[in-house]
Amino acid sequence: MQNKIYGFIKNTYLGVGFVAMIAVLSFVIANTKYIKSIHISELIIGICLGVVCSFIFLKYKHSLEHGVNFSAKRLLRIGIVLFGFNVSLSGIANLGIKGVLIALIIVSVIFILGYILGYKVLKLDKQTSMLISAGNAVCGAAAILALESVLKSDSYKSVVAVASIVIFGLLGMFLFPILINSNIIPLDEVNKGLFIGASLHEVANVVGAAGAITSPNNTAILEGAIIIKMIRVILLVPLLLIIAFFISKNERNGSIYIPWFAIFFLIAIIINSTIPIPEYLLLLIKTVSKIFLVFAMIALGLQIDFKKIKQMGPKIFILSIVLFIFLAILSFVAVTKL
Repeated sequence: MQNKIYGFIKNTYLGVGFVAMIAVLSFVIANTKYIKSIHISELIIGICLGVVCSFIFLKYKHSLEHGVNFSAKRLLRIGIVLFGFNVSLSGIANLGIKGVLIALIIVSVIFILGYILGYKVLKLDKQTSMLISAGNAVCGAAAILALESVLKSDSYKSVVAVASIVIFGLLGMFLFPILINSNIIPLDEVNKGLFIGASLHEVANVVGAAGAITSPNNTAILEGAIIIKMIRVILLVPLLLIIAFFISKNERNGSIYIPWFAIFFLIAIIINSTIPIPEYLLLLIKTVSKIFLVFAMIALGLQIDFKKIKQMGPKIFILSIVLFIFLAILSFVAVTKL
């Protein structure tokens, strides 16, 4: 046992240390005044720095590979489980059945549509189509990372999917408040927050957009937006389980793969909703979750393969544009008609 621990540390410490140095820089940049004002999260900064530093990883791959892979896989799953402590079931109950229906429609329709358009129409591979669709339908980069862990896809596919989410998530974060404030998207006070939470990708996008809406009820708008977004996050669990089931069904050995981290993610949500957790402990858990997810995003960026991304051409961005537009239209219809 002792030898195994020593061997593990020996193989991974250089790679994890390298990722940790980039992570520190990610947090420093993310907490500068300007970056905070435009709501770009540490996750996005992390993957960008990972891409920038990928040439170092490729040069010293033999020494760094084990630690980078550990960050991209093990720390990712722990981070996603702990992310469950950001979600509470009480907020969902306050919003009622309408909020659940909106989130369910968004997640199911956007994922299925994205998969069909990507795989059947644009002739992208199944994994890339599913990763981009999940990022749009559920919760951006976190959903892509979680699904990548289930699909066991190549890292460059996840990088491409995250890149598309970053671009269109930021576009929506700046564009939608302008359209709502100018009444080009006509919504009442209640539905403004629901639309933002239903139509944007990242939690940071939702917070930024909701905060930019001009209204005396801005706090209520922000709360509604975050709750809808959190319901979409919870729906990541059944989505992963369904995909894992179909993957297992199509494999020759017929064994069923269960993404246990998704189950533990749901358990974390239930614990956070039913058991009073001291504020300092909750803050610690959320901080560790964020750090591990940043590690995973950096590791993802470090493993980028530009040649393979180039081979995929513009199709991924065509898919992302179509999903961005359809997501906005579907969200408007859902929040105004339900």
